[in-house]
Amino acid sequence: MRLTNDLLCGFVGGQMEIQNSNENYIFRGEIKTIAVVGENLVAKFAWLAKGKGDLPMIEGWVKDDDLDYSINLGICSVNNIGSSDGEIGGGDRICITSPIVGEIIVLYPPNGSKLDPAKVEGLVL
Repeated sequence: MRLTNDLLCGFVGGQMEIQNSNENYIFRGEIKTIAVVGENLVAKFAWLAKGKGDLPMIEGWVKDDDLDYSINLGICSVNNIGSSDGEIGGGDRICITSPIVGEIIVLYPPNGSKLDPAKVEGLVL
């Protein structure tokens, strides 16, 4: 699957989850902008949260101030993984994996699964 800016614009207002079990981190945030720029996927978050605790047992979420994200798509594979069970009108999700950096990135559409920002410690909207 090839990512295009036309496809990605449908995820603005949705959320992105970035996790790495090798380095034991997970982030989730609302997508403000997202685009393919050259060989990179570049995103800016409206807000971002980092999971507290060890994967896979997250104990909660805390505000993170690094609202910019970028990954070279040349080291990634991209797949449409459909909507998850239980999502009403959830739309399709996109999964981007990079074994080289150990990240799994999931893009959720605006009407898909969401982390409630009210549950993020330190986040004021």
